[in-house]
Amino acid sequence: MLKLKGDTLIEVTIAVGIFSMIAVIIVSVVNGSASGAQVALETTLAREEIDAQAEALRFIQSSYISSNGGMSATTDTKYIRLWDEITKNAKNSSEAQYDPGNCADLYNPATNLSDQGAFIINTKGLKNANPNDIIIKASSENEKIFFPASTYPRVIYPSNNLLFTDEEKTDNTNIINRVEGIYIVAVKDINGTTIVSNDSTTTEKIPAYYDFYIRTCWYGPGADRPSTISTVIRLYNPKIGSL
Repeated sequence: MLKLKGDTLIEVTIAVGIFSMIAVIIVSVVNGSASGAQVALETTLAREEIDAQAEALRFIQSSYISSNGGMSATTDTKYIRLWDEITKNAKNSSEAQYDPGNCADLYNPATNLSDQGAFIINTKGLKNANPNDIIIKASSENEKIFFPASTYPRVIYPSNNLLFTDEEKTDNTNIINRVEGIYIVAVKDINGTTIVSNDSTTTEKIPAYYDFYIRTCWYGPGADRPSTISTVIRLYNPKIGSL
């Protein structure tokens, strides 16, 4: 049996210790790089979801304008109704605060999304005729649609999820299954614009614009604090031009 002298044993112990330390450093660097890459990927995917919602909002406003604001009896009123749906529950800025201690706070019944008038746009279903299939509101009727993010903020359709039972799935890939960690809140211009009727007998004050806050909340890999990305889209009220 090989016997090691005292000096050799010390050298071997030091070598093993150095190797172990280097191995730990390498593993830590690799894990850190993988975690950073995961965070970057999730952030990119979250921004893509935000951009899709922003484009849908702009599309609804421009389609309202193209529909002549309902001035023509032959005009399709679909986008007029859509604009009304996304603006009728708009809040004052003081009612639409966004500073969650954790993502679950947003879904707490005491401070839930429905109190903020939150909604999401079914971007795959914009061709649907019924506005209720396009504007999905956070309400008691839709409590099984809005959830905290399981990974990153996203809108889940039947074609891109395998997490649901047969009863929860649908053959219509334009219908939303779940909305995870993303929603929109409309905030109205509190000063408004006064509109005088053509006969100058009545006046009406309506918001000159709406700010649509697209908000997200989720936890990155190993994070104990929420990641939040929020953007705002200001859209001017096309009804002003039609009154």
